Amino acid sequence: MENNIKEVINNIDVPLEKLDQAIEKGMRSETKKSKKGWKTAIVSSIASVALILGSGFISPKVANVLADVPLIGFMYNIAEHDKGLQTALSDDNKVKLNKTVTSNGIAITVEEIVYDGTRLNVIFSMPEYMDIAPCFLYVNGRELNTGESLRVLEDQDGFRGLWEFPIDEELPDEFDLTLKFFQVGSTEGEWVFSTPIKKVKNDSHKLVAGQSGKLNGIPFDVESVEASTTSTKIKVKFAATMDKLFSEKAGIDATIMDQNGTPLTVLHQSGSGDDKSTTYMYLVEPLNKNITKIKIAYYFRPFGAEIEDVIVPLANTLPQRISQDEMGDFVITDVTKEGQEATLSFYVDSDFPYNNNLISLDVKSESGESLITEYAHAIGPNKYQVSYQANVGKPIIHILKTPHMEVESSAIVTIPVK
Repeated sequence: MENNIKEVINNIDVPLEKLDQAIEKGMRSETKKSKKGWKTAIVSSIASVALILGSGFISPKVANVLADVPLIGFMYNIAEHDKGLQTALSDDNKVKLNKTVTSNGIAITVEEIVYDGTRLNVIFSMPEYMDIAPCFLYVNGRELNTGESLRVLEDQDGFRGLWEFPIDEELPDEFDLTLKFFQVGSTEGEWVFSTPIKKVKNDSHKLVAGQSGKLNGIPFDVESVEASTTSTKIKVKFAATMDKLFSEKAGIDATIMDQNGTPLTVLHQSGSGDDKSTTYMYLVEPLNKNITKIKIAYYFRPFGAEIEDVIVPLANTLPQRISQDEMGDFVITDVTKEGQEATLSFYVDSDFPYNNNLISLDVKSESGESLITEYAHAIGPNKYQVSYQANVGKPIIHILKTPHMEVESSAIVTIPVK
């Protein structure tokens, strides 16, 4: 899918804010090439925020592609960005494989593999980054139909990456796993890694599902919710085809949050469907002990809308308001500095339930270079922090106004946790 999407990107004229629609097209056209018979499917890897590149913002869907490319995306720190995976990697059932396979002069080393019931994660390394053809994954000899995403862990003195495979179906707690690759860069070969594997001990349990709602008259139901110390898996089924949920003008989006409205980090999301319905699967960060409810708010997000840039210097006196018209003001409340890094705190003065993907605030130098050193992350309902490089002159705030969206009360469902 990655090459398909990149081809779409390469054929697009700027402005970059129009890329969402093209990415959706790339994702949907890729489904014709899937290994097995889903009629339609979309897959997106982690999208904590929109990456910032060059002179403008990149949409979250573009970020999912670019973040996988060394020297473009942020380095992915597991301990900081995926505490559930960090927990899984500390379990005794983690496989320390440390096996190197060389084919036609190209070596790949699989270092560690861990399975938590909802996803299979593989840490691997190679002397330098090259595109790797999609992985064929086998469980007890049976090929598994699953998506995959790649994140960059290191790209100096060699390359280390993280493959993540979301698991939609029920697998046994113990099985024989085989990973196969047949092309790296332009070189064809055969790289095969096999090992027995056990599910980590993560206190997995089902939550009460069955909640129903409607989005623009389209019914949907929460099919299942599974919580553990490593992730939370939610499946929601819509009584509509994906073509109906995604059009040339808008596509479905959701904010998943706790009982207070603080958005939860979505680690991975995917959709699959047939000629009658569409099922969405969300892998969300593990639930902390203070969460008593999960709320999901669905809405339609416009594609291809003319989005206005707002570029203003960071004010000397705070708070500073930056208008987004009907979608509420960005309000910068505080800036704290520690060494060479500053942390900017802000909130969005709106009743709309923002998620990280909708936050498009960049901090730039006077020459236009992005200074961001850490993704924006939620610290409360519509409250965020973002870190940037300090002591490089007057910071410039750059936002893209969020297009107008609304949430119907019927499109919000609440899942009890305790």
